[in-house]
Amino acid sequence: MTRTSDETSDHAAEGDAPIISVENVSRWFGDVAALDGVSLDVRRGEVLAVLGENGAGKTTLMRILGGLDSPNGGRVLLRGRPYAPRSPKDAVHAGIALVHQHFALVPTMTAAENILLFRSDPERRCSRAEAARQLAAEAAELGFTIDPTAVVGELSVGEQQRLELLRALDAAPEVLLLDEPTAVLTDDEATALLDVVRRLAIEQNKAVILITHRLREVTAAADRVVVLRTGKVVSPEAAVGDRSPADLAAEMVGSEVASIHRDDPTPGDVVLDVRNLSVGKVRNASIEVRRGELVGVAGVDGNGQVELELAICGLLEAEEGTVTLEGASLIGVHPRRRIRMGVAYLPSDRYARALIGPMTCEENLRLGRTQWRLTPDPEGASTLLTKWTVKGERSHPAGSLSGGNAQKLVAAREFGQDTKLLVACQPTRGLDPGAASMVRQASIDFARDGGAVLFVSADLDEILETADRLYVASDGHFHGPFNRPFDRARIGRIMAGVDGPSTAGVAGEGVQTAVADQSTGGEAH
Repeated sequence: MTRTSDETSDHAAEGDAPIISVENVSRWFGDVAALDGVSLDVRRGEVLAVLGENGAGKTTLMRILGGLDSPNGGRVLLRGRPYAPRSPKDAVHAGIALVHQHFALVPTMTAAENILLFRSDPERRCSRAEAARQLAAEAAELGFTIDPTAVVGELSVGEQQRLELLRALDAAPEVLLLDEPTAVLTDDEATALLDVVRRLAIEQNKAVILITHRLREVTAAADRVVVLRTGKVVSPEAAVGDRSPADLAAEMVGSEVASIHRDDPTPGDVVLDVRNLSVGKVRNASIEVRRGELVGVAGVDGNGQVELELAICGLLEAEEGTVTLEGASLIGVHPRRRIRMGVAYLPSDRYARALIGPMTCEENLRLGRTQWRLTPDPEGASTLLTKWTVKGERSHPAGSLSGGNAQKLVAAREFGQDTKLLVACQPTRGLDPGAASMVRQASIDFARDGGAVLFVSADLDEILETADRLYVASDGHFHGPFNRPFDRARIGRIMAGVDGPSTAGVAGEGVQTAVADQSTGGEAH
């Protein structure tokens, strides 16, 4: 949805007192300031975008407003009165709902049961069947497809994110806090969600705080924007139209975001060979990745990417077909053997398959590194943390890091190893533009230095920017490969299931259609 100047002025100039006022709020964790004297206002009828690099304090601010944390200094006013919720339930009762960056769902319960669990008003209690019917209707209104009877733990990451959105909207909040709500959505899904967000603000006079790293979403959905860096407000609140995406990106990271550089590949022998693989939702998939190239996999979450990822990395047994690394089978191999074979792995779910929260950052860097396990290298750990701009000391628990910094910690470990194949699954999810650019460039450089990269991402712009060739996941089928120059519109149709197997194209097809936007997901030009 494109905002009009009339919409912005009508709602920004209503003259209402702020529904939320954050006044000089600080939050310290030991000697680290997550927030340092932050002040901002949120008004009814508007979407306020809060931007910042990873670790800037955005999520800490959302946690304070959502009743999950409390400030060390300053205060928050809600409707002009002191607001200090002691729990998320207090926040919901006050009319504030938070969509978490990290899911707050119960994995052993169904989607509908999770909706019921978060309904604090006894009058809204109903049967599971009725809750399932209501959830299906709410999902359809947003354009989502979700099985209300599915167990949450069996849903894909993308499906769980959509359920989080539906759960928050089910509470009919007056203030909606959205912490990276579109990170796992396609362009069309994100657009549909932002349309809903705009309607909530304009038609129902709700206040919305939106955290996102996709700057195009700021210009499309927000009325005003404020930028945080190292826990402080680094620029005054301003109308979105007063700053360009490039200016916003520079304010977030303190400098201009480096552009991606990629040379044409010189592919060598096949390193990864997936042949006629069937596992879970995946049906008869065949994918090749050669030395010296980065092969992308585009698609909406839940179309077989996770099963493909787990089968390649030895965590899921294939029903049919083979997965080989230079001729050696990867099916069912132990992770330690996979590492020795030369496979680096950035999983789509960093907390389930990459990090151990109670262990320190240094200990997590040593996972899978035989030499570090036998002979710790504190200096080497500190060097990696600095190189990847991880905001956390080597002695800090990995679970204390923000989502983006946790992702950078995993990248620091996996890119720091001598490997043949890099399997990178949603590697920039939750990263600010600077960090995302760093991961993309590191992946391209790994391939150009003679490695092979399989790069799985739900961000189509990211795939179009980085991939030498690409496959498209749709309902368990992997169409392609497609060569440059890519036809963005057609690939988007295949992702959406509009073009089926018979019209998806033939292997090696290159379509001479210009790509409208292949740079950093449209974030910084």
